[in-house]
Amino acid sequence: MVRQELVAEHGLMAGLRTVKRACAPYRQKLLAAALATVRFETPPGWQLQIDFDERRVAIAGVPVRVHLFVATLGHSRRLHVRVFRSEAQGSWFAGIEGAF
Repeated sequence: MVRQELVAEHGLMAGLRTVKRACAPYRQKLLAAALATVRFETPPGWQLQIDFDERRVAIAGVPVRVHLFVATLGHSRRLHVRVFRSEAQGSWFAGIEGAF
């Protein structure tokens, strides 16, 4: 099909092997994207993923660094997000407790 389109649209004659070599990088990108987005399925209540992220925000016009606690349920992908001033152990515990 691609070879026919090359002839019809551009008047180019190319062998099948040439077309395959030219398309190989695009196929690899598509394959990598498909593999990267494979959903990891877990039964309900089986898994909770937690982590922190850091952002700069303006509070009363003053730039402040905040730490976002994010908990994601493995089955439903529902999120629980809380903002903390640090990633101290107490923040982890409060974030996990809030998620439950």
